Amino acid sequence: MKGACVIWTRVCVAISVWIVSAITLSAAVDSVAVLQDLRLRLDKLYGASAYRNSRISAKVVSLKNGAVLYERNADLPLTPASTTKLFSTATLYSLRGPNASLITDVRTDGVVDASGILRGNIYLVGCGDALLSSSDIDLLADEIERLGIKKITGAVFGDGTAFDGVVNRARYSGDNEDVEPLPPITALSLQRGTIAVVVSASKSGVMSVQAIPESDAIDISEGVTVSAYRSRKGHVRAGTPSSRKALARKATGKAKPTTTSKAKAKAKSKAQNEAQGKVKRAKASLMQQEADNWQDRVGDAPREKRKGRARRVQRSIARVHASSSMQADGVQRVHVTGRITPGTSTTLYVSMTKPALVTAGVLRQRLRSRGVVIQGQLDEKQAPAASKSIASVKRPLIELASIVNKKSDNYLAEHVFKMCGAAAGTKPSNAETSVQCVTKMLDSLRIPRNGCMLNDGSGLSRRNLASATTQVALLQRIASSPWAAEYTSTLAIAGTDGTIRKRMVGTFAANNVKAKTGTLRNASALSGYVTTRDGELLAFSFISNGNNVSSYKSIEDQASLIISSFSWTVPQSVEPTK
Repeated sequence: MKGACVIWTRVCVAISVWIVSAITLSAAVDSVAVLQDLRLRLDKLYGASAYRNSRISAKVVSLKNGAVLYERNADLPLTPASTTKLFSTATLYSLRGPNASLITDVRTDGVVDASGILRGNIYLVGCGDALLSSSDIDLLADEIERLGIKKITGAVFGDGTAFDGVVNRARYSGDNEDVEPLPPITALSLQRGTIAVVVSASKSGVMSVQAIPESDAIDISEGVTVSAYRSRKGHVRAGTPSSRKALARKATGKAKPTTTSKAKAKAKSKAQNEAQGKVKRAKASLMQQEADNWQDRVGDAPREKRKGRARRVQRSIARVHASSSMQADGVQRVHVTGRITPGTSTTLYVSMTKPALVTAGVLRQRLRSRGVVIQGQLDEKQAPAASKSIASVKRPLIELASIVNKKSDNYLAEHVFKMCGAAAGTKPSNAETSVQCVTKMLDSLRIPRNGCMLNDGSGLSRRNLASATTQVALLQRIASSPWAAEYTSTLAIAGTDGTIRKRMVGTFAANNVKAKTGTLRNASALSGYVTTRDGELLAFSFISNGNNVSSYKSIEDQASLIISSFSWTVPQSVEPTK
Protein backbone atom coordinates (compact mmCIF):
# COMPACT_ATOMS: atom_id res chain seq x y z
CA MET A 1 0.00 0.00 0.00
CA LYS A 2 2.82 2.33 0.94
CA GLY A 3 4.64 1.54 -2.32
CA ALA A 4 1.51 2.29 -4.35
CA CYS A 5 1.22 5.70 -2.67
CA VAL A 6 4.82 6.51 -3.50
CA ILE A 7 4.28 5.51 -7.14
CA TRP A 8 1.10 7.56 -7.34
CA THR A 9 2.86 10.60 -5.83
CA ARG A 10 5.64 10.33 -8.40
CA VAL A 11 3.12 10.10 -11.21
CA CYS A 12 1.32 13.22 -9.96
CA VAL A 13 4.60 15.14 -9.74
CA ALA A 14 5.54 14.07 -13.25
CA ILE A 15 2.18 15.18 -14.60
CA SER A 16 2.51 18.53 -12.81
CA VAL A 17 5.97 19.08 -14.25
CA TRP A 18 4.70 18.20 -17.71
CA ILE A 19 1.78 20.62 -17.39
CA VAL A 20 4.04 23.46 -16.17
CA SER A 21 6.48 22.74 -18.99
CA ALA A 22 3.68 22.74 -21.53
CA ILE A 23 2.35 26.07 -20.22
CA THR A 24 5.85 27.57 -20.22
CA LEU A 25 6.48 26.29 -23.74
CA SER A 26 3.13 27.69 -24.86
CA ALA A 27 3.94 31.08 -23.31
CA ALA A 28 7.34 31.03 -25.02
CA VAL A 29 5.74 30.27 -28.33
CA ASP A 30 3.21 33.08 -27.78
CA SER A 31 6.02 35.52 -26.88
CA VAL A 32 7.86 34.63 -30.05
CA ALA A 33 4.66 35.09 -32.04
CA VAL A 34 3.81 38.53 -30.62
CA LEU A 35 7.40 39.73 -31.05
CA GLN A 36 7.38 38.49 -34.61
CA ASP A 37 4.11 40.35 -35.19
CA LEU A 38 5.65 43.56 -33.78
CA ARG A 39 8.61 43.29 -36.11
CA LEU A 40 6.43 42.56 -39.13
CA ARG A 41 4.28 45.60 -38.44
CA LEU A 42 7.32 47.89 -38.11
CA ASP A 43 8.95 46.35 -41.18
CA LYS A 44 5.79 47.09 -43.12
CA LEU A 45 6.06 50.76 -42.13
CA TYR A 46 9.73 51.07 -43.02
CA GLY A 47 9.26 49.15 -46.23
CA ALA A 48 6.74 51.72 -47.49
CA SER A 49 7.20 53.68 -50.70
CA ALA A 50 8.46 56.70 -48.70
CA TYR A 51 11.69 54.76 -48.13
CA ARG A 52 12.22 53.70 -51.74
CA ASN A 53 15.05 56.21 -52.15
CA SER A 54 15.62 56.92 -48.46
CA ARG A 55 17.62 55.52 -45.59
CA ILE A 56 16.46 54.47 -42.14
CA SER A 57 18.22 53.55 -38.92
CA ALA A 58 15.83 52.24 -36.26
CA LYS A 59 16.07 50.40 -32.97
CA VAL A 60 13.79 49.55 -30.02
CA VAL A 61 15.21 48.12 -26.79
CA SER A 62 13.64 47.06 -23.50
CA LEU A 63 15.10 48.85 -20.48
CA LYS A 64 13.91 45.96 -18.33
CA ASN A 65 16.36 43.40 -19.66
CA GLY A 66 18.15 45.03 -22.61
CA ALA A 67 16.38 42.82 -25.15
CA VAL A 68 16.27 44.18 -28.69
CA LEU A 69 12.64 44.20 -29.78
CA TYR A 70 13.30 45.69 -33.21
CA GLU A 71 16.15 46.94 -35.35
CA ARG A 72 16.58 47.96 -38.96
CA ASN A 73 19.98 49.21 -40.16
CA ALA A 74 20.54 50.03 -36.49
CA ASP A 75 24.29 50.66 -36.89
CA LEU A 76 23.93 52.90 -39.97
CA PRO A 77 25.15 56.47 -39.19
CA LEU A 78 22.72 59.07 -40.54
CA THR A 79 22.14 62.80 -40.08
CA PRO A 80 20.28 62.93 -36.73
CA ALA A 81 19.13 66.57 -37.03
CA SER A 82 17.99 67.98 -33.67
CA THR A 83 18.23 64.66 -31.83
CA THR A 84 21.88 65.78 -31.66
CA LYS A 85 20.68 67.85 -28.69
CA LEU A 86 20.44 64.61 -26.69
CA PHE A 87 24.23 64.36 -26.78
CA SER A 88 24.97 67.94 -25.70
CA THR A 89 22.36 68.11 -22.93
CA ALA A 90 23.28 64.65 -21.60
CA THR A 91 26.98 65.57 -21.56
CA LEU A 92 26.30 68.75 -19.57
CA TYR A 93 24.19 66.78 -17.09
CA SER A 94 26.95 64.18 -16.75
CA LEU A 95 29.40 67.01 -15.96
CA ARG A 96 27.14 69.00 -13.63
CA GLY A 97 24.86 66.35 -12.12
CA PRO A 98 21.23 66.72 -10.97
CA ASN A 99 19.85 69.95 -9.48
CA ALA A 100 22.71 71.96 -11.00
CA SER A 101 22.48 75.73 -11.46
CA LEU A 102 23.91 78.26 -13.89
CA ILE A 103 25.42 81.20 -12.00
CA THR A 104 25.96 84.69 -13.41
CA ASP A 105 28.22 86.64 -11.05
CA VAL A 106 29.09 90.23 -10.28
CA ARG A 107 32.64 90.25 -8.87
CA THR A 108 34.96 92.97 -7.65
CA ASP A 109 38.70 93.42 -7.24
CA GLY A 110 38.20 96.23 -4.73
CA VAL A 111 36.85 96.85 -1.23
CA VAL A 112 33.89 98.80 0.11
CA ASP A 113 34.67 101.37 2.79
CA ALA A 114 32.40 102.57 5.60
CA SER A 115 31.01 105.42 3.48
CA GLY A 116 29.76 103.01 0.78
CA ILE A 117 32.51 103.70 -1.75
CA LEU A 118 33.74 100.66 -3.67
CA ARG A 119 37.35 101.44 -4.50
CA GLY A 120 37.92 99.19 -7.48
CA ASN A 121 36.20 97.67 -10.51
CA ILE A 122 33.21 95.38 -10.89
CA TYR A 123 32.97 92.51 -13.37
CA LEU A 124 29.78 90.96 -14.73
CA VAL A 125 30.87 87.36 -15.32
CA GLY A 126 28.84 85.19 -17.69
CA CYS A 127 28.55 81.41 -17.56
CA GLY A 128 26.66 80.84 -20.80
CA ASP A 129 23.15 81.35 -19.40
CA ALA A 130 21.36 82.21 -22.63
CA LEU A 131 18.12 82.93 -20.74
CA LEU A 132 19.64 85.91 -18.91
CA SER A 133 17.19 88.82 -19.01
CA SER A 134 17.00 92.50 -18.07
CA SER A 135 15.02 91.41 -15.01
CA ASP A 136 18.00 89.34 -13.89
CA ILE A 137 20.26 92.38 -14.25
CA ASP A 138 17.80 94.34 -12.09
CA LEU A 139 18.12 91.66 -9.40
CA LEU A 140 21.92 92.01 -9.51
CA ALA A 141 21.65 95.81 -9.25
CA ASP A 142 19.28 95.40 -6.28
CA GLU A 143 21.79 93.15 -4.49
CA ILE A 144 24.58 95.68 -5.04
CA GLU A 145 22.37 98.50 -3.77
CA ARG A 146 21.53 96.48 -0.64
CA LEU A 147 25.25 96.24 0.12
CA GLY A 148 25.17 100.00 0.65
CA ILE A 149 27.40 100.78 -2.32
CA LYS A 150 26.87 104.41 -3.34
CA LYS A 151 29.92 104.98 -5.51
CA ILE A 152 32.25 102.86 -7.67
CA THR A 153 35.60 104.44 -8.40
CA GLY A 154 36.56 101.95 -11.07
CA ALA A 155 35.02 100.59 -14.26
CA VAL A 156 32.22 98.16 -15.12
CA PHE A 157 33.53 95.25 -17.17
CA GLY A 158 31.69 92.51 -19.05
CA ASP A 159 33.44 89.14 -18.77
CA GLY A 160 32.44 86.62 -21.44
CA THR A 161 35.71 84.69 -21.41
CA ALA A 162 34.11 81.40 -20.33
CA PHE A 163 33.61 80.85 -24.09
CA ASP A 164 36.10 81.44 -26.87
CA GLY A 165 35.83 84.25 -29.41
CA VAL A 166 34.30 82.19 -32.24
CA VAL A 167 30.64 83.15 -31.90
CA ASN A 168 29.21 81.93 -35.22
CA ARG A 169 27.89 78.34 -35.22
CA ALA A 170 28.44 77.87 -38.95
CA ARG A 171 32.09 78.81 -38.48
CA TYR A 172 33.04 76.67 -35.48
CA SER A 173 31.06 73.68 -36.77
CA GLY A 174 32.94 73.80 -40.08
CA ASP A 175 29.71 74.11 -42.09
CA ASN A 176 29.55 76.02 -45.34
CA GLU A 177 25.96 77.13 -44.78
CA ASP A 178 24.03 79.00 -42.13
CA VAL A 179 21.01 76.67 -41.98
CA GLU A 180 19.46 78.97 -39.39
CA PRO A 181 21.28 82.27 -38.71
CA LEU A 182 21.74 82.60 -34.95
CA PRO A 183 22.77 85.56 -32.79
CA PRO A 184 26.33 85.37 -31.40
CA ILE A 185 26.97 82.36 -29.13
CA THR A 186 28.64 83.98 -26.13
CA ALA A 187 29.10 83.33 -22.41
CA LEU A 188 27.58 86.70 -21.45
CA SER A 189 24.52 88.02 -23.22
CA LEU A 190 20.89 88.83 -22.59
CA GLN A 191 17.64 89.01 -24.51
CA ARG A 192 18.95 86.23 -26.75
CA GLY A 193 21.72 88.49 -28.06
CA THR A 194 19.18 90.74 -29.77
CA ILE A 195 18.36 94.45 -29.51
CA ALA A 196 14.69 95.26 -30.02
CA VAL A 197 13.99 98.71 -31.45
CA VAL A 198 10.44 99.95 -30.82
CA VAL A 199 9.34 102.71 -33.20
CA SER A 200 5.93 104.29 -32.55
CA ALA A 201 3.98 107.36 -33.58
CA SER A 202 0.96 108.85 -31.83
CA LYS A 203 -2.16 109.81 -33.78
CA SER A 204 -1.00 113.42 -33.72
CA GLY A 205 2.38 112.47 -35.22
CA VAL A 206 4.62 112.50 -32.13
CA MET A 207 7.26 109.83 -32.70
CA SER A 208 9.26 107.72 -30.24
CA VAL A 209 12.20 105.36 -30.78
CA GLN A 210 13.49 103.18 -27.95
CA ALA A 211 16.02 100.37 -27.71
CA ILE A 212 15.27 97.39 -25.49
CA PRO A 213 17.30 96.70 -23.42
CA GLU A 214 18.44 100.13 -22.34
CA SER A 215 22.22 99.98 -22.16
CA ASP A 216 25.15 102.36 -21.96
CA ALA A 217 26.62 100.37 -24.86
CA ILE A 218 23.71 101.16 -27.22
CA ASP A 219 23.12 104.46 -29.00
CA ILE A 220 20.13 105.25 -31.25
CA SER A 221 20.47 107.30 -34.42
CA GLU A 222 16.99 108.37 -35.56
CA GLY A 223 16.08 109.12 -39.14
CA VAL A 224 12.37 108.21 -39.14
CA THR A 225 9.67 110.53 -40.45
CA VAL A 226 5.90 110.35 -40.08
CA SER A 227 4.46 109.19 -43.39
CA ALA A 228 1.46 110.37 -45.38
CA TYR A 229 -1.98 109.38 -44.07
CA ARG A 230 -3.84 106.64 -45.94
CA SER A 231 -7.63 106.85 -45.82
CA ARG A 232 -9.99 103.87 -45.79
CA LYS A 233 -10.74 104.39 -49.49
CA GLY A 234 -7.06 104.11 -50.27
CA HIS A 235 -6.49 107.80 -51.12
CA VAL A 236 -3.27 109.24 -49.79
CA ARG A 237 -3.69 112.57 -48.03
CA ALA A 238 -0.74 114.75 -47.13
CA GLY A 239 0.30 115.24 -43.55
CA THR A 240 -1.19 114.21 -40.25
CA PRO A 241 -4.91 114.42 -39.38
CA SER A 242 -4.35 117.83 -37.73
CA SER A 243 -2.65 119.23 -40.85
CA ARG A 244 -5.58 118.03 -43.00
CA LYS A 245 -7.97 120.02 -40.80
CA ALA A 246 -5.83 123.11 -41.32
CA LEU A 247 -6.01 122.65 -45.11
CA ALA A 248 -9.79 122.26 -44.89
CA ARG A 249 -10.13 125.50 -42.88
CA LYS A 250 -7.99 127.34 -45.43
CA ALA A 251 -10.15 126.10 -48.31
CA THR A 252 -13.43 127.11 -46.63
CA GLY A 253 -12.11 130.38 -45.26
CA LYS A 254 -12.95 129.47 -41.65
CA ALA A 255 -10.71 130.88 -38.96
CA LYS A 256 -8.46 128.67 -36.89
CA PRO A 257 -9.94 128.01 -33.43
CA THR A 258 -8.09 129.72 -30.62
CA THR A 259 -6.23 127.44 -28.26
CA THR A 260 -4.81 128.40 -24.90
CA SER A 261 -1.22 127.53 -24.01
CA LYS A 262 -2.62 125.26 -21.29
CA ALA A 263 -4.67 123.33 -23.84
CA LYS A 264 -1.63 123.09 -26.13
CA ALA A 265 0.47 121.69 -23.33
CA LYS A 266 -2.30 119.24 -22.48
CA ALA A 267 -2.53 118.06 -26.10
CA LYS A 268 1.24 117.69 -26.33
CA SER A 269 1.34 115.77 -23.06
CA LYS A 270 -1.43 113.48 -24.30
CA ALA A 271 0.48 112.78 -27.52
CA GLN A 272 3.66 112.02 -25.59
CA ASN A 273 1.75 109.73 -23.24
CA GLU A 274 0.30 107.90 -26.24
CA ALA A 275 3.78 107.33 -27.67
CA GLN A 276 5.18 106.26 -24.31
CA GLY A 277 2.22 103.94 -23.80
CA LYS A 278 2.94 102.23 -27.11
CA VAL A 279 6.58 101.74 -26.08
CA LYS A 280 5.54 100.33 -22.69
CA ARG A 281 3.08 97.92 -24.30
CA ALA A 282 5.69 96.85 -26.81
CA LYS A 283 8.22 96.37 -24.02
CA ALA A 284 5.74 94.28 -22.00
CA SER A 285 5.08 92.19 -25.10
CA LEU A 286 8.82 91.65 -25.57
CA MET A 287 9.22 90.63 -21.93
CA GLN A 288 6.42 88.11 -22.36
CA GLN A 289 8.10 86.78 -25.48
CA GLU A 290 11.32 86.50 -23.52
CA ALA A 291 9.53 84.56 -20.78
CA ASP A 292 8.03 82.28 -23.39
CA ASN A 293 11.48 81.74 -24.88
CA TRP A 294 10.63 83.89 -27.89
CA GLN A 295 9.43 80.94 -29.90
CA ASP A 296 6.79 78.26 -29.67
CA ARG A 297 6.53 76.25 -32.85
CA VAL A 298 5.65 72.76 -33.96
CA GLY A 299 8.68 70.80 -35.12
CA ASP A 300 12.25 71.97 -34.88
CA ALA A 301 13.18 73.04 -38.39
CA PRO A 302 14.14 76.70 -38.84
CA ARG A 303 11.05 78.89 -39.11
CA GLU A 304 10.01 80.03 -42.56
CA LYS A 305 9.60 83.71 -43.37
CA ARG A 306 6.14 85.15 -42.98
CA LYS A 307 4.13 85.20 -46.16
CA GLY A 308 0.84 86.50 -47.46
CA ARG A 309 -1.50 89.14 -46.18
CA ALA A 310 0.03 89.65 -42.73
CA ARG A 311 3.31 90.70 -44.28
CA ARG A 312 1.61 93.12 -46.71
CA VAL A 313 -0.29 94.75 -43.84
CA GLN A 314 2.96 95.28 -41.94
CA ARG A 315 4.51 97.02 -44.95
CA SER A 316 1.48 99.30 -45.29
CA ILE A 317 1.79 100.38 -41.63
CA ALA A 318 5.50 101.07 -41.45
CA ARG A 319 8.47 101.15 -43.76
CA VAL A 320 11.14 101.38 -41.10
CA HIS A 321 14.57 99.79 -41.23
CA ALA A 322 17.31 99.28 -38.67
CA SER A 323 21.02 98.64 -39.06
CA SER A 324 23.97 99.09 -36.75
CA SER A 325 27.62 100.06 -36.70
CA MET A 326 30.36 99.84 -34.08
CA GLN A 327 31.81 103.06 -32.70
CA ALA A 328 35.46 103.49 -31.67
CA ASP A 329 34.52 103.25 -27.98
CA GLY A 330 32.71 99.92 -28.53
CA VAL A 331 29.23 101.43 -28.36
CA GLN A 332 26.83 99.88 -30.89
CA ARG A 333 25.01 102.62 -32.78
CA VAL A 334 21.64 101.52 -34.14
CA HIS A 335 20.52 103.47 -37.22
CA VAL A 336 16.74 103.68 -37.65
CA THR A 337 15.40 105.09 -40.92
CA GLY A 338 12.16 105.12 -42.88
CA ARG A 339 8.57 106.25 -42.49
CA ILE A 340 5.80 105.33 -40.09
CA THR A 341 2.06 106.01 -40.17
CA PRO A 342 0.51 108.05 -37.32
CA GLY A 343 -1.13 105.93 -34.64
CA THR A 344 0.99 102.85 -35.32
CA SER A 345 4.08 101.13 -33.95
CA THR A 346 6.53 98.51 -35.13
CA THR A 347 9.41 96.58 -33.60
CA LEU A 348 12.70 95.85 -35.35
CA TYR A 349 15.50 93.51 -34.26
CA VAL A 350 19.26 93.89 -34.49
CA SER A 351 21.84 91.35 -33.29
CA MET A 352 24.23 92.55 -30.60
CA THR A 353 27.74 92.96 -31.97
CA LYS A 354 29.31 92.79 -28.51
CA PRO A 355 26.79 91.05 -26.25
CA ALA A 356 29.06 91.07 -23.18
CA LEU A 357 29.58 94.83 -23.43
CA VAL A 358 25.88 95.50 -23.99
CA THR A 359 24.96 93.34 -20.97
CA ALA A 360 27.52 95.09 -18.76
CA GLY A 361 26.11 98.38 -20.09
CA VAL A 362 22.65 97.38 -18.87
CA LEU A 363 24.05 96.74 -15.37
CA ARG A 364 25.84 100.12 -15.43
CA GLN A 365 22.65 101.88 -16.49
CA ARG A 366 20.58 100.10 -13.81
CA LEU A 367 23.09 101.03 -11.09
CA ARG A 368 23.07 104.68 -12.16
CA SER A 369 19.26 104.73 -12.08
CA ARG A 370 19.53 103.64 -8.43
CA GLY A 371 21.77 106.59 -7.63
CA VAL A 372 25.10 104.74 -7.71
CA VAL A 373 27.88 107.00 -9.03
CA ILE A 374 30.27 105.19 -11.41
CA GLN A 375 33.48 107.00 -12.21
CA GLY A 376 35.12 104.43 -14.51
CA GLN A 377 34.41 103.50 -18.10
CA LEU A 378 32.52 100.59 -19.65
CA ASP A 379 34.61 97.82 -21.23
CA GLU A 380 35.24 94.07 -21.56
CA LYS A 381 37.79 92.30 -19.38
CA GLN A 382 38.30 89.00 -17.58
CA ALA A 383 37.75 89.11 -13.83
CA PRO A 384 40.93 88.49 -11.81
CA ALA A 385 41.15 85.10 -10.11
CA ALA A 386 41.37 86.82 -6.72
CA SER A 387 38.15 88.82 -7.25
CA LYS A 388 35.22 88.10 -4.96
CA SER A 389 31.50 87.76 -5.66
CA ILE A 390 29.20 90.52 -4.43
CA ALA A 391 26.00 89.53 -6.28
CA SER A 392 24.73 86.61 -8.35
CA VAL A 393 21.68 85.15 -10.07
CA LYS A 394 21.11 81.42 -10.37
CA ARG A 395 19.09 79.52 -12.93
CA PRO A 396 18.40 75.79 -12.57
CA LEU A 397 19.98 73.84 -15.42
CA ILE A 398 16.64 72.09 -15.97
CA GLU A 399 15.11 75.39 -17.18
CA LEU A 400 17.63 75.69 -19.99
CA ALA A 401 17.63 71.96 -20.83
CA SER A 402 13.83 71.82 -20.95
CA ILE A 403 13.64 74.55 -23.59
CA VAL A 404 16.45 72.93 -25.57
CA ASN A 405 14.85 69.47 -25.56
CA LYS A 406 11.14 70.27 -25.48
CA LYS A 407 11.13 73.21 -27.91
CA SER A 408 14.32 72.27 -29.76
CA ASP A 409 15.79 75.75 -29.32
CA ASN A 410 18.92 75.89 -31.49
CA TYR A 411 20.32 79.09 -29.96
CA LEU A 412 20.15 77.71 -26.42
CA ALA A 413 21.46 74.31 -27.57
CA GLU A 414 24.66 75.87 -28.88
CA HIS A 415 25.19 77.51 -25.49
CA VAL A 416 24.75 74.13 -23.80
CA PHE A 417 27.27 72.68 -26.25
CA LYS A 418 29.86 75.37 -25.48
CA MET A 419 29.22 75.05 -21.75
CA CYS A 420 30.45 71.46 -22.01
CA GLY A 421 33.79 72.68 -23.37
CA ALA A 422 33.98 75.48 -20.81
CA ALA A 423 33.44 72.97 -17.98
CA ALA A 424 36.58 71.13 -19.16
CA GLY A 425 38.60 74.27 -18.40
CA THR A 426 40.30 74.67 -21.79
CA LYS A 427 39.48 77.76 -23.85
CA PRO A 428 41.46 77.83 -27.12
CA SER A 429 38.44 76.29 -28.86
CA ASN A 430 35.22 75.63 -26.99
CA ALA A 431 33.77 73.70 -29.91
CA GLU A 432 36.67 71.25 -30.20
CA THR A 433 36.74 70.74 -26.44
CA SER A 434 32.97 70.25 -26.39
CA VAL A 435 33.21 67.51 -29.01
CA GLN A 436 35.95 65.88 -26.92
CA CYS A 437 33.71 66.07 -23.84
CA VAL A 438 30.82 64.39 -25.64
CA THR A 439 33.13 61.67 -26.99
CA LYS A 440 34.64 61.12 -23.53
CA MET A 441 31.15 60.83 -22.03
CA LEU A 442 30.10 58.23 -24.62
CA ASP A 443 33.27 56.21 -24.08
CA SER A 444 33.03 56.35 -20.29
CA LEU A 445 29.51 54.90 -20.50
CA ARG A 446 30.65 52.29 -23.06
CA ILE A 447 28.28 53.59 -25.69
CA PRO A 448 29.14 52.36 -29.19
CA ARG A 449 29.83 55.30 -31.49
CA ASN A 450 31.01 53.76 -34.75
CA GLY A 451 30.65 56.39 -37.46
CA CYS A 452 29.38 58.98 -34.96
CA MET A 453 30.38 62.57 -35.85
CA LEU A 454 29.28 65.73 -34.03
CA ASN A 455 30.10 69.26 -35.14
CA ASP A 456 27.67 71.34 -33.08
CA GLY A 457 25.19 71.07 -30.24
CA SER A 458 21.95 71.92 -32.03
CA GLY A 459 21.97 69.46 -34.93
CA LEU A 460 21.85 72.18 -37.60
CA SER A 461 25.00 70.74 -39.13
CA ARG A 462 24.11 68.30 -41.89
CA ARG A 463 27.51 66.68 -41.43
CA ASN A 464 26.54 65.33 -38.00
CA LEU A 465 26.19 61.55 -37.98
CA ALA A 466 24.74 59.11 -35.44
CA SER A 467 23.09 55.71 -35.60
CA ALA A 468 20.00 54.40 -33.83
CA THR A 469 22.27 52.02 -31.90
CA THR A 470 24.28 54.94 -30.48
CA GLN A 471 21.21 56.97 -29.55
CA VAL A 472 19.38 54.05 -27.91
CA ALA A 473 22.50 53.13 -25.92
CA LEU A 474 22.71 56.76 -24.74
CA LEU A 475 19.06 56.66 -23.67
CA GLN A 476 19.71 53.40 -21.80
CA ARG A 477 22.61 54.92 -19.86
CA ILE A 478 20.63 58.08 -19.10
CA ALA A 479 17.82 55.96 -17.66
CA SER A 480 20.21 54.44 -15.11
CA SER A 481 21.94 57.72 -14.15
CA PRO A 482 21.38 59.74 -10.94
CA TRP A 483 19.81 62.52 -13.03
CA ALA A 484 17.49 60.25 -15.05
CA ALA A 485 14.17 61.62 -13.71
CA GLU A 486 15.23 65.24 -14.12
CA TYR A 487 16.56 64.67 -17.62
CA THR A 488 13.51 62.72 -18.80
CA SER A 489 11.29 65.59 -17.66
CA THR A 490 13.06 67.86 -20.19
CA LEU A 491 11.83 65.77 -23.15
CA ALA A 492 8.74 66.65 -25.18
CA ILE A 493 5.59 64.65 -24.38
CA ALA A 494 3.39 63.41 -27.24
CA GLY A 495 0.05 65.21 -27.45
CA THR A 496 0.96 67.41 -24.48
CA ASP A 497 3.89 69.78 -24.93
CA GLY A 498 7.01 70.67 -26.87
CA THR A 499 7.59 69.83 -30.50
CA ILE A 500 5.23 66.81 -30.40
CA ARG A 501 2.33 68.43 -28.60
CA LYS A 502 0.16 68.13 -31.73
CA ARG A 503 1.33 64.66 -32.67
CA MET A 504 -0.11 61.26 -31.68
CA VAL A 505 -3.10 62.97 -30.04
CA GLY A 506 -5.79 60.51 -28.90
CA THR A 507 -3.64 57.38 -29.25
CA PHE A 508 -1.86 54.98 -26.88
CA ALA A 509 1.26 57.08 -27.49
CA ALA A 510 -0.28 60.35 -26.24
CA ASN A 511 1.07 61.48 -22.86
CA ASN A 512 3.28 58.38 -23.03
CA VAL A 513 6.03 58.97 -25.58
CA LYS A 514 8.74 61.25 -24.15
CA ALA A 515 11.17 62.08 -26.91
CA LYS A 516 13.41 64.48 -28.79
CA THR A 517 12.48 65.35 -32.35
CA GLY A 518 14.78 66.13 -35.26
CA THR A 519 13.96 67.98 -38.47
CA LEU A 520 16.00 69.27 -41.39
CA ARG A 521 15.17 69.61 -45.06
CA ASN A 522 16.37 66.05 -45.71
CA ALA A 523 16.23 64.46 -42.26
CA SER A 524 13.70 63.50 -39.61
CA ALA A 525 14.19 61.72 -36.29
CA LEU A 526 12.39 60.79 -33.11
CA SER A 527 14.28 59.27 -30.17
CA GLY A 528 13.16 58.72 -26.59
CA TYR A 529 11.14 56.54 -24.24
CA VAL A 530 7.73 54.85 -24.28
CA THR A 531 5.88 52.53 -21.90
CA THR A 532 4.07 49.48 -23.33
CA ARG A 533 0.64 48.18 -22.28
CA ASP A 534 2.46 45.78 -19.94
CA GLY A 535 4.21 48.69 -18.20
CA GLU A 536 7.56 47.86 -19.79
CA LEU A 537 9.77 50.89 -20.48
CA LEU A 538 11.38 50.97 -23.92
CA ALA A 539 14.06 53.18 -25.46
CA PHE A 540 13.75 53.81 -29.19
CA SER A 541 15.34 55.77 -32.01
CA PHE A 542 14.01 56.32 -35.53
CA ILE A 543 16.30 58.29 -37.88
CA SER A 544 15.30 58.85 -41.51
CA ASN A 545 17.25 60.61 -44.28
CA GLY A 546 15.74 61.47 -47.66
CA ASN A 547 13.30 63.79 -49.37
CA ASN A 548 10.03 62.70 -47.70
CA VAL A 549 10.27 64.40 -44.32
CA SER A 550 6.50 64.81 -43.89
CA SER A 551 6.01 61.09 -44.58
CA TYR A 552 8.77 60.22 -42.11
CA LYS A 553 6.93 62.20 -39.41
CA SER A 554 3.74 60.26 -40.01
CA ILE A 555 5.61 56.95 -39.94
CA GLU A 556 7.37 57.92 -36.69
CA ASP A 557 3.95 58.52 -35.13
CA GLN A 558 2.64 55.17 -36.38
CA ALA A 559 5.73 53.34 -35.15
CA SER A 560 5.35 55.02 -31.75
CA LEU A 561 1.73 53.87 -31.59
CA ILE A 562 2.73 50.29 -32.44
CA ILE A 563 5.36 50.04 -29.71
CA SER A 564 3.28 51.92 -27.12
CA SER A 565 0.37 49.49 -27.61
CA PHE A 566 2.64 46.42 -27.59
CA SER A 567 1.95 43.64 -25.07
CA TRP A 568 3.49 40.22 -24.47
CA THR A 569 0.13 38.74 -23.44
CA VAL A 570 -2.59 40.76 -25.17
CA PRO A 571 -2.90 40.30 -28.94
CA GLN A 572 -2.03 43.44 -30.91
CA SER A 573 -5.30 44.84 -32.18
CA VAL A 574 -4.27 48.45 -32.69
CA GLU A 575 -3.68 49.50 -36.28
CA PRO A 576 -0.72 51.73 -37.16
CA THR A 577 -3.07 54.69 -37.58
CA LYS A 578 -6.13 55.55 -35.54
